[in-house]
Amino acid sequence: FRGGLGACMFVNYQTSNVGPYFELLFIPGDFEFKNPKFPKHRGKLYKKITKIYVSSAISIQEGRLNWAIPKEFANFQWIKENNKTKISVTSEENHMFLETEFTSRFISFPVSTKLYPVSLLQRSDDNNRFMNTKFNGNGMARYASIDKWISDEKFFAEINDISNFKLGLSMKEFNIVFPIPEIF
Repeated sequence: FRGGLGACMFVNYQTSNVGPYFELLFIPGDFEFKNPKFPKHRGKLYKKITKIYVSSAISIQEGRLNWAIPKEFANFQWIKENNKTKISVTSEENHMFLETEFTSRFISFPVSTKLYPVSLLQRSDDNNRFMNTKFNGNGMARYASIDKWISDEKFFAEINDISNFKLGLSMKEFNIVFPIPEIF
């Protein structure tokens, strides 16, 4: 782990190749690739999804197969009222492990991964392959204040203390494309 810009994202996929679903993911920052078997990639920094929950079984299957993303199932309650969004995430055993509220503020502005390209490197479930995906996306964003954050560290430990992070982005109509990854 090398630090750098990370992200905690709540995504409401209203449409996708596997249908609509909700998602919660965490990318803590940059990781340095050190595997000597792949000198072309050795020493490069990549983002890595370390924890991800989705509300769709087919999304779990396709995410693991196509991009080696370690998706797990969870139930989501997502309520949007004007500029306020309330989200709760519950395990299959019906244990609510994350609850958040945020308020979108100010005017919208364009965002694009062209300004901050992301290379996501994930290791396959069988540990025999690495999948490097350079996804791209664009849309409109507004600043968002995080008004409430409660999480159970047994399920989402990486950012249990979010008290220092009171600002986020609320995206609207963000379109994202996950291309075929480079496999090595």
